[in-house]
Amino acid sequence: MPKTTTVDLTRRESQIMDILYRRRRATVEDIRAELPDAPSPSSVRKLLDIMIERGLLVREYDGPRFVY
Repeated sequence: MPKTTTVDLTRRESQIMDILYRRRRATVEDIRAELPDAPSPSSVRKLLDIMIERGLLVREYDGPRFVY
């Protein structure tokens, strides 16, 4: 039987994952537009960087910006 792992997400990480699951791809500004009481763009970027380090997301270039 395969081993199932769970990931503990903070409230913000969970909100971001919900947005990305629904949209499939999004920029920082797309994410900020849907977050309640949205933090600054740099705060969202930092959260996304942490989520990438944890292996929860990937990032790619799409023109002048990153898409998650």
